[in-house]
Amino acid sequence: MGAGNAERGNCYGRGNMKILDVITSPWAIMPDKYAEIQEIYFTHLRGEKIDIKGIEARIGKPLKNEPKTFDITNGVAILQIEGIIAKRMSMFMDISGGTSIQNMERDFIQAINDPEINAIILNIDSPGGTVDGIQGFASMIYQARGKKQIVAYTDGMMASAAYWIGSSADRVYIAGDTTQVGAIGVVAAHIDKSKAEEKIGIKTTEIVAGKYKRIASQYSPLTEEGRAYLQEQVDYFYSIFVDEIAKNRRVSPEKVAKEMSEGKVFFGKQAIDVGLADGVSTLSALIDQLGPRNSVRTTRAMVEARVGGIGNANSFT
Repeated sequence: MGAGNAERGNCYGRGNMKILDVITSPWAIMPDKYAEIQEIYFTHLRGEKIDIKGIEARIGKPLKNEPKTFDITNGVAILQIEGIIAKRMSMFMDISGGTSIQNMERDFIQAINDPEINAIILNIDSPGGTVDGIQGFASMIYQARGKKQIVAYTDGMMASAAYWIGSSADRVYIAGDTTQVGAIGVVAAHIDKSKAEEKIGIKTTEIVAGKYKRIASQYSPLTEEGRAYLQEQVDYFYSIFVDEIAKNRRVSPEKVAKEMSEGKVFFGKQAIDVGLADGVSTLSALIDQLGPRNSVRTTRAMVEARVGGIGNANSFT
């Protein structure tokens, strides 16, 4: 941990720039989790050591960036998607708990190609994560429809980028009235480091070519032109998000924009009513219904669901 702590202590080191790149990139995530991530960065920026032991006690596990494996029960692969989602995992992401898109893609490919696996459940409990990499993984799931039954399930939260992933499955199921679904939106941040530099006697002057190269530089206050540029990027990613949800859920982009998005979180039956989820179930019930004994019946129900639209049935039968 010595080298890692040294890098974290140097607020203008290479590690800092990597963290800043993550912070200022577009996110599809719940606001409270985004604030938590920012606080980790500000702790780092102040040159303070991050309380690793305290974080481990809070999340109840060691901060080890180890690949997760998936479970197989009754011929059904259960892929866990928990915490903040990022393209690649790092110590920074581990601090808040999270899942790597690279690991999820690896597990999904293995499950879809395994002849012993009859169906896949994406067991999701996540506030979302970075936009980078989400579309590719969600498209991988969407393109696999028809090869095996793919169901997204949550007994906690399936929000923002996590919902983007979940919506790409054949069906989406929730545990009950308190389950949180939706939060379709995008956020990005500009961080002005100029005052922090001033306090320690540093001033950074950037020499750039190209008007937009550093139009929203972290070494100076955000200008109106810089704000407009960042807003244009956020709006662009948001439009992609809306279009992808519309495709995945077989509805119009207009319906998504007016009834299902704007960053709103839906609870339980609300999510079913607006078309974000298909019904209520338990994980064990889904495993039983998707198992080998029910494979023919499940396939027929999925086809009927695609033709007939989204329903509120509590099972596939």
